[in-house]
Amino acid sequence: MSVISEHQVQLSSFDPIENCVKSTCPGCKSNRKYFCYDCRTPMPGVFTPTVKLPCAVDIVKHPMEKNSKSSALHCKIVAPDQTRVFDYPNVHDYSQDSEDERQGTAIIFPSKSAISVEEFVKTRGPIKRIVVLDCTWFQVGVMQKTPQIQGLQHVSLQSYRTAFWRPQHNVPETGLATIEAIYYSLREYQELGLGRKYSGEFDDLLYWFFHTKHFVDGKQADYLRRKDEERSEEK
Repeated sequence: MSVISEHQVQLSSFDPIENCVKSTCPGCKSNRKYFCYDCRTPMPGVFTPTVKLPCAVDIVKHPMEKNSKSSALHCKIVAPDQTRVFDYPNVHDYSQDSEDERQGTAIIFPSKSAISVEEFVKTRGPIKRIVVLDCTWFQVGVMQKTPQIQGLQHVSLQSYRTAFWRPQHNVPETGLATIEAIYYSLREYQELGLGRKYSGEFDDLLYWFFHTKHFVDGKQADYLRRKDEERSEEK
């Protein structure tokens, strides 16, 4: 299980956003740099890649998961027409969907009743929509009991290691950031469910994830350098 890196995916260039500065969001009037995580829209004039996904994505977001730290919202930024975001407990009631819609909706959750993406397609047909829970692993138990999502088929992913920079306490490296779970589930669907070779069509789902990782890694490198300098001065 290797950790995915930006060198393994085909990301758009970060050059267009290199000199971005904060400006006022037209919607909420807050100061934002690249996109407004509260309005969930790109800032005017700021570049963001867009992608076409093999199916729609619904994000059910826990209220304690800060918008500013939510990787799931990256999906809404780069695939706005195919992504819906629901703030728990105001969740779409999937039981009210047509039988055909419910049949094609999969919730990504590793429960005992979960099946693989490949098995889902074999037994239920094409996936029309995936549902992901945007929360910590310690909140997911409550989230998965949400009445509106009961009855949806649970789907588990193959095992992956996270590239996320902020590990959760007592959670193994297989605990993915939400945008990673979205990316891997869609990729499994295209490759294993649809039998289509994946050629990086929606790698830019990870564009803002890796851009943030650059920033965090840079801050960490600066911190370590300062600590080394302090130790050298003490000697």
